[in-house]
Amino acid sequence: RFHGVEPFDIKTGNPLKKKEFPSYTDVFSEKICELAGKNKRIVALTAAMPDGTGLTKFAKEFPKRFFDVGIAEAHEVTSAAGMAAAGLKPVVAVYSSFLQRAYDQVLHDVCAQNLAVVFAVDRAGLVGKDGATHQGIFDLSYLSSIPNLTVMAPKIKWELSDMLKFAIAAEEPVAIRYPRGEACDLWKDQRAPIQKGCAEVLAEGTEVALFAIGSMVETAWQVRKKLAEKGIPTTVVNARFAMPLDKNCLRKLAESHPLLVTMEENVASGGFGEHVAAFLEEEALHTKVLRIAIPDCFVEHGSVGELKKALGLDADSVTEKILAELPEEL
Repeated sequence: RFHGVEPFDIKTGNPLKKKEFPSYTDVFSEKICELAGKNKRIVALTAAMPDGTGLTKFAKEFPKRFFDVGIAEAHEVTSAAGMAAAGLKPVVAVYSSFLQRAYDQVLHDVCAQNLAVVFAVDRAGLVGKDGATHQGIFDLSYLSSIPNLTVMAPKIKWELSDMLKFAIAAEEPVAIRYPRGEACDLWKDQRAPIQKGCAEVLAEGTEVALFAIGSMVETAWQVRKKLAEKGIPTTVVNARFAMPLDKNCLRKLAESHPLLVTMEENVASGGFGEHVAAFLEEEALHTKVLRIAIPDCFVEHGSVGELKKALGLDADSVTEKILAELPEEL
């Protein structure tokens, strides 16, 4: 069935664990097919990973608009650039750790020419039991350094759908990074429209501002509850965009909160938090900044929960770090 096997029934071969909720990959799969049904310019590319990236359904529904280039991510990206230059709307579906192989092509072939290629970056962040080589913990760093490239990350499944629709409509390169596993479905009644470079305020407080991106928004929400138990009112902002940053939102947060905390499932070096801190320094906004990120290391094998705890990215660890930064009178 696949190159990785989970526990299964020996008689039938069926998996023992049934999927109860859709993954982000499932959400992407459904949305890309829906959009492609309305827009004949949309084509999809994979590098020998149609199942893993969620393109199997697309391949069946639109066989003439599906391209599997084999294990050749650089060729995948350059092919997409050519297709975009010819007027098509290519979607490159690829794992975060595998897109690293095509960094030069993303930079020169797509972004230097400002071509409207969509990068659907799956398995972003910690991926669990696939080992150190598959951890998608560098993409915010290597993608947000490239001019012309818009870099986004959804907090929930509906936001991934909306971001994909936004990316397809854009006439410039856009990357959407999303994690492996079950898609978050909190904030069901909150679905603010996607606007380039605009963050989303989920809760307002006065002492601590949590400026989180992607999967870490859910963690930020848990941290807010823990701080509320200690009488510390906390703002939670879903950054949505790693590049461009919502500078107006950051100015307001810095001017009204003693502590601003950035939260990302990416290495610290060159990451989301580093860009935020650099902007605040440029603007001479002297609020204290605490950067929550993965240490600059190769992360070994383990479940996502185990790894987050070990790396200090779980809600309890983040709360402890915040309390250590706050004045004692709070």
